[in-house]
Amino acid sequence: MSFEGVSDVLDHPGVETDIVTLASPTTHHKEAALEATPSQSSDASSVCENSMTSDSSDTRWIGKGIPVQDKYNNRPQAATPVDSHSLKYRMNHKRRGLALIIVYEEYGGSGPVRRKCAQDDVNITVRAFQHLGFEIKEHWNLKEQDLKRILKEVAATDHSQSDALAVIFMSHGGLNEKNNREFIWVYDGKVDTSVLWKNFTAENCPTLAGKPKMFFIQACRGEETDKGIQLNKQKGLRVSTDSFDPREKEDYVIPIHADMLMMWASYPGMFAFNSNNFGVKGSVFIHFLCQVLLENSFHDDLATLLLRVTREVAIKYESYVPDNSTRHSKKQIPYTVSTLMRKVYFFERNKFIV
Repeated sequence: MSFEGVSDVLDHPGVETDIVTLASPTTHHKEAALEATPSQSSDASSVCENSMTSDSSDTRWIGKGIPVQDKYNNRPQAATPVDSHSLKYRMNHKRRGLALIIVYEEYGGSGPVRRKCAQDDVNITVRAFQHLGFEIKEHWNLKEQDLKRILKEVAATDHSQSDALAVIFMSHGGLNEKNNREFIWVYDGKVDTSVLWKNFTAENCPTLAGKPKMFFIQACRGEETDKGIQLNKQKGLRVSTDSFDPREKEDYVIPIHADMLMMWASYPGMFAFNSNNFGVKGSVFIHFLCQVLLENSFHDDLATLLLRVTREVAIKYESYVPDNSTRHSKKQIPYTVSTLMRKVYFFERNKFIV
């Protein structure tokens, strides 16, 4: 791009930069020859189990994974906050929930360079998540031991009167080439990125079971950059969607890793930029994420909001680092992984519809 501006920087250390278990819903089959006993109906379904064959797993063929040996009795227990077929999460508890902001500006010893954009990132993040009704807690420059302790303490907190949890993490990051695992920088070293969410599965944090748990990660994920591709206009494709009506209210079983969303600033292996151009002040991803939440959260559900974030980062931003040809005029796109099972509407604070 041909204009004067401040060079963009990256959140990468190598660049100076800134279960519920409740019984499953019962399905009645006219074909069933045997009448289910009370103990049978509390299992998985009213289908006679003698007529069923065991499920298999592809992971077993590569030497991983073992079948579950117990029969429902050893499952963790949690109260369900919403009916099994509800299209929306319940967002009318007494509290919206906690937004945990974990931010790094400085590092000890031989750690990466200072993140000059840290305060700007926190300022806009606080505004956005207060706007959504979250209680804000900030933690700066934590050591590994303190980070893990705080995450465990939050997971052990009673969230039964909360709608959701949000964790916003801002630091440097990268990819460990030895084991191909992503890491994030803390004050005194590196930790696996999974440390951020592993305490919040339904098994480890039962008072958040069946509720949305959102993790937003501003950090580089490798050293590669995206030069982009030029697209020409063409006719769009028609898209259809299917929907169904909520059904009976029943106890049900969910996977322990359900109801979680992780959104990274960039695609795996790619840089995440910071900028003081294009109206951005700080991390590009954090800027667009918070801008969309502030401007559109009372109109759209979370999935639609995050699609907008992805689109705006991808289309509106292009890096400006004119003194570094390998970083100049590059693109960035956020990356989302989700096991959410329902829509999240922040604006339905006092009106819950199933």
